[in-house]
Amino acid sequence: MKSLIFASLVTLILLCSCRKDKIEACATFDRAGYLVADTIYLDATCSENVEDYLWTPKEGLTMLGNGKSSKERFVILPLSGTLSRTIELKVSNSKSIRTITKSALIL
Repeated sequence: MKSLIFASLVTLILLCSCRKDKIEACATFDRAGYLVADTIYLDATCSENVEDYLWTPKEGLTMLGNGKSSKERFVILPLSGTLSRTIELKVSNSKSIRTITKSALIL
């Protein structure tokens, strides 16, 4: 009986410790659409088990911060023929890395 309880306890501890290392990456925009020269606010505080953030704006965007916090701002630059701007977010902890890409609609 003691060995069964011990084995169950060890299994429970292992399951709980694994969940803490798993990263869930997410980011939300402050609006559904933007105009050229608007500022995009992205918030990644909904991500789970993250130690480090790294934002990378793609063509047509300029980042206002250092790209290493859970919240970041980007200014939309003119770019002909494109109706969206893309931002990559890489989140990590000591065990894992996840990358997501978010696209903002430009009206």
